[in-house]
Amino acid sequence: MSMIEVTKDLPRSADGLAMDWMKVPFGPVFPGLPGGLKLTLTLDGDGVTEGQATSLVGMINESEEGKEIDAETFIERLASAMPLASVSYRLLACLAIERAAGLENDSATDQARAVALECERIASHLGWLAQTGRQLGFAWLTDRAATLQLEIRRASGKRLVELTPALQALAARLGRTPLLKSRLTGIGVLPSGTAGLSGPVARAADDAGDAWARLWQRLDEIITSLDYIKATGEPGLPVLRNIGRGSGTGEATVETPRGEAQLSLILEHGQVKSYRLDTACSHHIGLVATLVEGRELGDALVAVGSLDLSPWEVIS
Repeated sequence: MSMIEVTKDLPRSADGLAMDWMKVPFGPVFPGLPGGLKLTLTLDGDGVTEGQATSLVGMINESEEGKEIDAETFIERLASAMPLASVSYRLLACLAIERAAGLENDSATDQARAVALECERIASHLGWLAQTGRQLGFAWLTDRAATLQLEIRRASGKRLVELTPALQALAARLGRTPLLKSRLTGIGVLPSGTAGLSGPVARAADDAGDAWARLWQRLDEIITSLDYIKATGEPGLPVLRNIGRGSGTGEATVETPRGEAQLSLILEHGQVKSYRLDTACSHHIGLVATLVEGRELGDALVAVGSLDLSPWEVIS
């Protein structure tokens, strides 16, 4: 049998050669990608012909048939289900429930909650920086970002302001790292007019729209959040105000570290009867196929990492 006959049914590479294409899984545990994310890439040598990402830990957007949930329990469950942004989703649930119960806004409560949200935004972006450093082999970035993230998580408002010079120094060092810039520039560029973008991914799209722009967008947000905390005060973990046995329909939107999350729910006598949740990551995970197709494997993995997907925030 001739070589032509052996290879005639094989897929063709871009250079016209007949090659065996391999479907290879990355994750749910893989360096530089969030745990719980399964990335399946079809490889033609070291090139990616197609890819798909799925979450193995995301929520199902349904409440159990006929089963109502106490409002406090619902808040705890939602916050626990989102370990990378628990404050954001705790706040989202509190707002939706309080609005369903007919409560008016309280400025002091809103202010403390907003500061807590900005603290989480800083910590989340530092966590992404640490993961990016691990993926690219920048050990100093991983160590520094992870150390600062831990400090931010347990810091008071005053201590957060004191950490401003350290965070500014980190940003300055990143700007003086040409190898990092060359590795991220032009990687993960989204097509013009891509729909469904939110958060840092959307805001970076107004710039170059690549992995380098997304890095600097998150750095800018860290400094903006610090300025807000300095001007506002101490953080306060969102806690549900007294809703009694309130009933009604409530909706809320919160700008989480990864983008906009929306929650609508029906409250009956202090119990959550049904709910519907929409998140930025539920939309962003669909960008993976576009970003990896036709890229070399290393570039494809960097592009996916730059989206900062949280598998827990992918709702099915």
